[in-house]
Amino acid sequence: MAAVGWLRCAEGEVLPLEVTPNLQKFVNGVINESVNANTLFASQESISTGRYRQRISGQPDKNYTTVRLPAETALGEPGDTTRPYLMGNGALLRTTTGVAPVDGIGQSDDTKTELFALSGGAGLLIRVSDSLTLAPSAALTYSHVENDYEFNNPYSQQNFSPADRELFNWNLEVFTYSPALKMYYQHDLGFGALHYNLGYTYLFNDSIASNSSAINISSSTGLATNRVDIQVPTGASVAGSPISVRPMFQWNNISGSAVAGLGLRDLFEVGGDVVAEVLEAGTWISTITAGASYVSGKDFEGYHVGFGATF
Repeated sequence: MAAVGWLRCAEGEVLPLEVTPNLQKFVNGVINESVNANTLFASQESISTGRYRQRISGQPDKNYTTVRLPAETALGEPGDTTRPYLMGNGALLRTTTGVAPVDGIGQSDDTKTELFALSGGAGLLIRVSDSLTLAPSAALTYSHVENDYEFNNPYSQQNFSPADRELFNWNLEVFTYSPALKMYYQHDLGFGALHYNLGYTYLFNDSIASNSSAINISSSTGLATNRVDIQVPTGASVAGSPISVRPMFQWNNISGSAVAGLGLRDLFEVGGDVVAEVLEAGTWISTITAGASYVSGKDFEGYHVGFGATF
């Protein structure tokens, strides 16, 4: 059943405003974009931040800012054939953009959507050979999403503001269940080590609470990730820790509900890390990494910087 808001006419009479299925589809697409972008734009498994911009024909650019704080620990011994592992993540995503006036009169509306997410999960590392490891896993994420919309021109003030708290200026709670399967392959090249990672994650999103009767999220999105990097020792060291460089290339392919909301299907990422091996320095950390990358897609570009550690 479509939701109902209220429309105040010029004469002061209050009439019901029907939130049609098409309008519901529009706002649900905005929410799916926010929920899925949290995963799509944070593709690296490290503490990271990123800034991205998407160009939209006839509308102001859309800007994304992400912050991600992941953690992962494997149980058992390094030589075990199978090792369970636990993972968790905290994330923030802010999306800002504008909506040009429909009649071309006045300034664009401003809109901001913010997402805060906490997730936890578990998986299993299965060592098939010295070079190949498989990692099935599953995670559950709780997300709180808020939208702030400013009606800045006469058209939106008259035609959009009656749907305030229904399609604009709402908040939402979402659960996301995400099973995944990853493959890790490594090969000694003599001058360095080749790593190839292939993964597929499926995101099932379901809303559990909202202050808007027009919002009811039930969607799914797939994310396939292909990453290749080569770690090459530099021969240098810092405080007794050998330093390596690790150039990388990654291709993410998006399917399902997120394609329409984000307006793109493929994301390409190129960059590199500096890796310090610190295990022999007497610490409980084995490696520390720091790096950056450039991300691009259809009418989309941005950068990602990250810091990580393995134990």
